Amino acid sequence: MGIHSEETIRDFQNSYNRFRTMLAEAQEVVLDSEVSEFPVFVFSKVRPEIGVKLYDSIDHERDWYVHATSLEELVAKNIVDSTRIDEFKEVYKDPRSYFCILLLDGSTAQFAFPPINGIPFSDN
Repeated sequence: MGIHSEETIRDFQNSYNRFRTMLAEAQEVVLDSEVSEFPVFVFSKVRPEIGVKLYDSIDHERDWYVHATSLEELVAKNIVDSTRIDEFKEVYKDPRSYFCILLLDGSTAQFAFPPINGIPFSDN
């Protein structure tokens, strides 16, 4: 997994606020229905082949696809190696206070764990 360009991260950060309420509601449903203790939100410029669609991109150049998935699906699809589950769980923060974002851009993928009221990929 590589590091995203500053332009990609800035574009994501500029778009993120409009998705925050949707993410919080989806995360609450996932946790309350006990689907997973480790929800993950996938943001991508191309339709990701993982998770359940929350938002469909309108403009493929400037907009994001947003899907909800879980650690369990990421392991099942070999995105997170099964030998690294414990390591992932250690860095995963309290899902009542933090989101887990998986930002995909071409061959680059990066996780972030922003506070629900914070900005992903920043030093907050």
